[in-house]
Amino acid sequence: MAYFNWSQMDRATLYSYFYSLNKSIVGKSLTPTQITKIISTTIKSVLPIKVVKHIGIDNKRGYVYMGGMYYSDYDSASRKAIELNLHFHEDDTRISITQYRFKRMAVRFADIMLHEMIHMRQFRARNFKSLPGYQSTVENSKIRQEQTYLGDRDEMGAFAFNIACEMIDKFGYDIIAIGNFLNTNSTKYKNSWWYSYVKAFHFDHRHPIIRRMKNLIMRQLDNAYLGKPFKTSNHLTY
Repeated sequence: MAYFNWSQMDRATLYSYFYSLNKSIVGKSLTPTQITKIISTTIKSVLPIKVVKHIGIDNKRGYVYMGGMYYSDYDSASRKAIELNLHFHEDDTRISITQYRFKRMAVRFADIMLHEMIHMRQFRARNFKSLPGYQSTVENSKIRQEQTYLGDRDEMGAFAFNIACEMIDKFGYDIIAIGNFLNTNSTKYKNSWWYSYVKAFHFDHRHPIIRRMKNLIMRQLDNAYLGKPFKTSNHLTY
């Protein structure tokens, strides 16, 4: 695969890539296939990623849910390793996206790409070896699965940067306000990644995962302010 310097990507640049689709998407009545093609054509012209459409019943009708994946085995074989997933409800034949929702999509796109880029650096730094993960012991299988995922060391590293960006978006570089918010169970930002963490661990701020996440988030605030998760280009330039 051709050389690509991921270290040059920051949150503002990634946001601008997606936002360039504004006139092609906002206010239009488009099919899931058309939306996928518009996004795929532009994004794949600037980033070496895959864009995949998914049809199902899990997400809300009229919405496009975006997720991401990083495949270490593809990366070790010099293949495209980051994937942008677009999820549509199976009953949505056409979707009209508002300006407000489109801006939120652009932010989410940037955050997804940075999240997967962090995973890329994690695996490259240790020669693509996997590490033993966190194992939750709660009885409820759904909660145990969620805690195991969110408590994984790699996921904590990636989500810490995402949450730090959320904090900068909401509070600016106000360390005290951010610290106070992380120590509360506020329901004001239910759609945030931080709320997902504290909810998954039963709002227990003494839980080792929550305590460690707070430290990781606070340490990432400087990077989040600049929109880049790393200060060096190590493992991101090949």
